[in-house]
Amino acid sequence: MINGLRYFERACRGSTAAGSSSGQQPQLEDKPAMNWGQVEMKGLARCLLSLCEMLQTVFSEEPRMVKLRSPTYILGDIHGNYHDLVCFEKVLWRLGTHLSPANFLFLGDYVDRGQFGVEVVSYLFAQKAMSPKKFILLRGNHEIRDIQENFTFKRECMAKFGDSYGLQVWEAVNRCFDRMPIAATVDGKIFCVHGGIPRPSLYRSLERDLNAVPCPLPSPVDQSPLAWEIMWSDPLHPPQAGASAAGAAAAATADDDASDFGSSDVGFAFNKRRGTACCFSYQALDSFLRANKFSHVIRAHEVQQVGFQIQQKGKLLTVFSSSHYCNGNNEAACVLADHYKIRLIRLDTSSTHHSGTPAFYSSASGRTSPSATATTSSPGSGGVRSGRIVDAVDSASSSTSPGEGAASASASADDDECNLPTIDL
Repeated sequence: MINGLRYFERACRGSTAAGSSSGQQPQLEDKPAMNWGQVEMKGLARCLLSLCEMLQTVFSEEPRMVKLRSPTYILGDIHGNYHDLVCFEKVLWRLGTHLSPANFLFLGDYVDRGQFGVEVVSYLFAQKAMSPKKFILLRGNHEIRDIQENFTFKRECMAKFGDSYGLQVWEAVNRCFDRMPIAATVDGKIFCVHGGIPRPSLYRSLERDLNAVPCPLPSPVDQSPLAWEIMWSDPLHPPQAGASAAGAAAAATADDDASDFGSSDVGFAFNKRRGTACCFSYQALDSFLRANKFSHVIRAHEVQQVGFQIQQKGKLLTVFSSSHYCNGNNEAACVLADHYKIRLIRLDTSSTHHSGTPAFYSSASGRTSPSATATTSSPGSGGVRSGRIVDAVDSASSSTSPGEGAASASASADDDECNLPTIDL
């Protein structure tokens, strides 16, 4: 599968085919990058079906809450953006996951909206098959059939493979989604999910009750309210700059004592924007962290202009790993959890979608040319890896106020010229 995807990625010049019975030598057409060319798509479908069949067992054998050790790279929503996924690969696991000292944790939402959901799933599933203990795929809210039917992944499967094979592939992929874990921890301190934290009334022991979530889970909304909230919840957001005094006061009140549910769920409010699950305040997050002996929550689920946002007094990080989302101009990012430090890494894709060459935001001061070359440390390897540095980001949890986001973190970049962007745990 990986070899097939390498062919898909590359642009190929047309060549002269073998002669036909008439003695003519027809010219094959050029193949653009990110195109299957003349690949027989039914063969690709059969390959993906076999891969899905194998991975159902792999996912089923994983706990619903996976425990990882650092170093671990954490990526947010991909949403069919195969371009950016390949760029992350070129810098984070260029030599393959087997030779990397790090684990790779994906927080869900692999499909829908982007045009290459099939290729993203094929790539991630192939890597999972080769490195099942190092490549961890969590379930997001778009790994649900009803959601995909309202968006693009089901139609994409049928468009690429035809109605018959397309439906088979779509259902096989979703049988894998049904078996994916829901949450992960890194070093027992960082809680990682797609959406957010659940209300306390939904569990007594977080680890025990998460691992008791049914597997498979084809209908989480009916089968597991705990899993549903983890996949769908959002943090309460502070008022935007320029908001009215009344609006700011209302938001502050909501953050202090939001509770649409009951006395055991103080700090939670119904998620009106999603129409389901809940929003949680800093008070709710702080109680969750203390009760479960975590230091931070890392989640995805919401697009971020610079690829990430630091929220709720630095205890919550949102990461989004798909740039130009829905034809926007946002950037992509990932997180490195490395021995009690969190490093924020932004991917510059200003030229990626044309050249396929990645650039990264790291700790160089100021903005340099996209072609400038620098080095970043490779965790646990003792060596360095070539990267393309164009800007700096640094933030510390001790100085991050509630709701302080990536824009504020970026503004302080010039204050630190020595270290990769980190948050001390």
